[in-house]
Amino acid sequence: MSEPSLSWRVPTTGDPRLLRIAVAQVGLASIVAALVLVVAMPSDWLVPGLLGLIPLAVFMAYFRWVAYRRTLVGSDNVRIDEAGVHWLDTTGQEHSFLRKEVIGFHIGRNADTLRPVPSLTLQLSGGLESQPIELHAPATEDAVRRLLVETWNIIEDDYAATANEAGDYDVAVSVYGECHDEFQEWHWEGTKDELCRLFAQFAVAADELPLPPPGVKPLTRTILLSRRQPTRLRLAHAPIAHFDADMIAAPAAVLRDIASRAPMTLAGTDQAGDTRLDVSVGPCDTWTFHLHVRSV
Repeated sequence: MSEPSLSWRVPTTGDPRLLRIAVAQVGLASIVAALVLVVAMPSDWLVPGLLGLIPLAVFMAYFRWVAYRRTLVGSDNVRIDEAGVHWLDTTGQEHSFLRKEVIGFHIGRNADTLRPVPSLTLQLSGGLESQPIELHAPATEDAVRRLLVETWNIIEDDYAATANEAGDYDVAVSVYGECHDEFQEWHWEGTKDELCRLFAQFAVAADELPLPPPGVKPLTRTILLSRRQPTRLRLAHAPIAHFDADMIAAPAAVLRDIASRAPMTLAGTDQAGDTRLDVSVGPCDTWTFHLHVRSV
């Protein structure tokens, strides 16, 4: 008798943030239309005009919602069976985590998922960890947990007990870092020597960290930024660039480019002053590194 299996679909499109923006646009347009009616329409027609706006706004919001729901429809692209966890990428190619490679798992909310739903994260042999996999019906938390615990005989691990959260780091530099992802900017403050030490770590990450297999979180190199308010920055060698407030992940070519150009940019500044470095991470996608050089 074969072991039970479970399959479901993780939507590859349909960003809920875009739906919220679309609904907000409908609401704003309705407010503007109501103000125009109040100013320009004769008083006899004002009430019918305002009442007519309500079903129109509801229809437009419903139309946007239906368009969003349509993007979620499709065949299952994630499956758990006796052999492992399998998923299809955006090109339709199947990838797998074999059952023998999985040593633990965690189910819960994860900030890295597109939607605010529970996700499955697998702990893999060799100290690796999978990217979070969103859970959607029929893959409920209980159904997935029951299959992995009762059929696979693996335990759910404490996801919070990670090395970075425990306070470990690989190297410390006296640099202050601040990310403004809404403007695609990083601000770095420190002496020339310390800034050069920081950017040298980008080359170390590119050279020493292996490129992760599909579906696996990249290994990271943790830098303690100790100037002013101590924070931790994780550097990662990844196939796709991803910059945020506590992590810079990018292909090796991008990391090495930053490591080579930053010292040259800093060499052209005085012992105290400001300069900038533009970092291209993709077509029409550029981040700006603002370098604030201080004498001490």
